[in-house]
Amino acid sequence: MAKRRTGMRLSRRLLAVTGSIVVLASATACGDDRIAGNSIDTSTSATIAPTTTPTTTAPAPFVALRWVDDGGCVVMGPNCPTFVVWSDGSVEISRTGETTPPEVTGSIRRSDVEAWLGSVADLDPTALAAAVGPGTCNSCVDGADTVLTVRTTTGDVTLDSTELAFDRTNEFFADLDQLMADVRAVGDLPLVDRT
Repeated sequence: MAKRRTGMRLSRRLLAVTGSIVVLASATACGDDRIAGNSIDTSTSATIAPTTTPTTTAPAPFVALRWVDDGGCVVMGPNCPTFVVWSDGSVEISRTGETTPPEVTGSIRRSDVEAWLGSVADLDPTALAAAVGPGTCNSCVDGADTVLTVRTTTGDVTLDSTELAFDRTNEFFADLDQLMADVRAVGDLPLVDRT
């Protein structure tokens, strides 16, 4: 009888162990990775944030200079040019007074525009007007007058050739002439006759 009890005890223990293995196996098969007494809990995983490289966006181009001729060059046309120079070196040439897209486009060196912007950053229009003197009305005698808009660090400054002389011996206007020579080299508006 003692043998039988020992065998029963072994059978009960074997059943208990087998039952534990079955429960453990079924828990694992169902996806529960947490095992009692195990120091590793794989049910929670660390969240890894994706690595992103910060993007640096270049500032949007802005109008660095606008040169608008008006007056006698309107005859037959309009044939007066408006030049727009963007901070990235892009150039647009259109007819003054027209709302159509530019007829001529191109570019000059960005570094030349940046140098120009640096030279006019602190432009004082009052001091400039005092240095060059009053302008004249060229359109009054079939000539052309110019309105120049320049971007400075304090905003846009407008200079009108009827109010102050565009004196090419002045350093500001000498620099302007040099820049405009490159701008004009982008192309010419074809002359039109709409009379």
